[in-house]
Amino acid sequence: MRVRFVQGVLKKMLRASMLRRDHSVLAVCAGPAERDVFQGLGLTEVTLTNLDARMSATDVAPFAWGVEDAQSLSFGDQTFDFVFVADGLHHCSSPHAALLEMYRVARRGIVVVESRDSLIMRLANRLGLSPEYELEAVFDHDGIAGGLNNSAVPNFIYRWTEREFRKVVRSFNPRGRHLFRFYYGLNLPRETAEFRKNPAKSITISLAAPLVGLITRVLPRQCNSFAMVALKPSLPGDLWPWLRQRGDDAALDMDYARRRLKRPGC
Repeated sequence: MRVRFVQGVLKKMLRASMLRRDHSVLAVCAGPAERDVFQGLGLTEVTLTNLDARMSATDVAPFAWGVEDAQSLSFGDQTFDFVFVADGLHHCSSPHAALLEMYRVARRGIVVVESRDSLIMRLANRLGLSPEYELEAVFDHDGIAGGLNNSAVPNFIYRWTEREFRKVVRSFNPRGRHLFRFYYGLNLPRETAEFRKNPAKSITISLAAPLVGLITRVLPRQCNSFAMVALKPSLPGDLWPWLRQRGDDAALDMDYARRRLKRPGC
């Protein structure tokens, strides 16, 4: 997990009052690193989950613990104020399914930290400086876990864009206005390069670091550390103008529609 970047993002959310320390938070694909971040920031109502059944409550104490598949969570709708993940969705066979499960069980919003699909990242992939398939994670787990759905198969590293995140969220819930926030940071793949037997890659990354740092300061969307936040619409206040409240849900406002639409042939 990109610890410093995650800490910075959550601090900004706390300062902006998007997140409060007493909010309930579910972290998926999580472990001791997430525990340390949340504890250090003073959050108290945290539940950490992971697909890895080898972990236990003692690994994440004092927080609650559960074995959960991020793509099929056992919690009910809107159980937690926020649902959080850092560098976990790209291990899922369906990152979008996991994202929408997070959204489903969140009451206020979701916080997703993953890699951004930028031009610099594509170039790094082409040059072999950053992997497309995560052999390193499985190798670091002695060839028995750490890959696709925590299996021994190295996962493809799914990278995101702002537009894609917005489209997935809006498709799942088209009822009202979401508040989206995006945060960027540079995390050069030095640790990944250390796994490789070719020292030239580590040297190349070190030599390129000043130039990449300059580019990303001017063009932050070229950073590879990427946090995506979606705050849910508050109904009925955030309903789209073509909708009206109907019980606990929404429906098309037919008066609105009649003023703007006509049936073909009429």
